[in-house]
Amino acid sequence: MPLLLALALVHSVHAADATDPKKVELPPVKVGALVFAHYGYNLTDGAGSANSFDLDRAYLSAQSQMTDHLGAKLTLDAGRLDDTTADTKIRVFVKNAWLEASSGKEIKARFGVVDTGYVPYAEAFMGGRYISKFMADDQKILSTADIGINAQGEEAGGLVSWHAAILNGEGYSKPEADAGKTGQARVSVNPLAKSDKLALPITGFVSYAIPPKNGDSVLVYAGAVGVKVPHVLGWFEYVGKSTAGVSSGGFSATVSPRMPKYGSLILRLDRVDPNSSASGDSFMKIIGGVSHDFLEKTSVALTYERTQPEVGDPSHGIFVHMQAGF
Repeated sequence: MPLLLALALVHSVHAADATDPKKVELPPVKVGALVFAHYGYNLTDGAGSANSFDLDRAYLSAQSQMTDHLGAKLTLDAGRLDDTTADTKIRVFVKNAWLEASSGKEIKARFGVVDTGYVPYAEAFMGGRYISKFMADDQKILSTADIGINAQGEEAGGLVSWHAAILNGEGYSKPEADAGKTGQARVSVNPLAKSDKLALPITGFVSYAIPPKNGDSVLVYAGAVGVKVPHVLGWFEYVGKSTAGVSSGGFSATVSPRMPKYGSLILRLDRVDPNSSASGDSFMKIIGGVSHDFLEKTSVALTYERTQPEVGDPSHGIFVHMQAGF
């Protein structure tokens, strides 16, 4: 009898909610998750057949379009702390947390922990983040997110896209350390924007860190060309950095022939020079392999990866990379 009374009470509450004109409906929330993991076998001389499994990244995100002009997103990221510390447990931290105001699809402004303008744009075009970070991110030249405000939009049906931001400059993993701020701007022109199968985005990017008193400015600049034609995807970029009288930079070229039903080839070459005034410090990074996409966000790749310094012995190994998500 008590159970029947409880069920009747629940039914009456739901019935009242259904007819209550003052009831406020919560906006829909889109939840997603993505995991990057790998197995690596070290072929470097003296490595002693070292091999390991590891979790590279785990993302959990929730995004809501609360009104036609107001949205929000929260992304939690899990990864290891810097391996120079004593504690290297996999930790959860905030990757994105922003409030968005938009005029529709054309212009969006975000405040909080927001994406930066270059690396996320390149990753969205090329994919393959689960295999390797883009060069500017891998070499810690640019962060993928930071705390601040940005604005972005598209013009002429996608012919031109742009991104501008004012950020702390330290990246999302560090608090503001001084009074300086970083301004960033990206402009991309895709003359093939009206085509569903072809794309040729040509991108220019600049980041300038305005220093506090007695500090050093940091200038980062990049130029890139993306190529999308049937069965081939490519990205070619040069990224440079100048600070305190030291210039560094490098180029990266990625080509990926693709047959969607079967798989893709991965061919990538990075060349990085940490100090253009010094000799013997440059190196090349080579990645080659195959990948297969089981679903939109579920893929496996088998790669051979090699880092060849200008001076010294190379390091290399064989890797199996995986991503799974929804």
